[in-house]
Amino acid sequence: MAVTPRIQVSEINGVQVIRFHDRHLFDERTVREVADQILAALPNDGSPIRLVLDFTDINLVSSTLLSKLILLQRRVAASNGKLRLCELSPVIQGVFRTANLDRLFSIDRDQRTALDTFH
Repeated sequence: MAVTPRIQVSEINGVQVIRFHDRHLFDERTVREVADQILAALPNDGSPIRLVLDFTDINLVSSTLLSKLILLQRRVAASNGKLRLCELSPVIQGVFRTANLDRLFSIDRDQRTALDTFH
């Protein structure tokens, strides 16, 4: 069975930018597919991972997604790379604040600001 594309990957000035196709990153299957597709998009050549996750239009996230993001952050850090999150709605920002994940993740207002931190 074919897997539905859940993300869009683009590269801007050597930084991978990932946007999500779904508005709700909540049910187990969607979260698993999103996580698998993000991991498949990452370089496996030992180079530092330079990644921006753009949460434009995301209305709902699950604790499972948050745990997958923590694992992703660890992988990026192990590669001596950088991960930035951007375009979080006020509701999603509140979820990150409540879970104290705003201390773990670098969160930017918009994609341009996130990309500027790589230069």
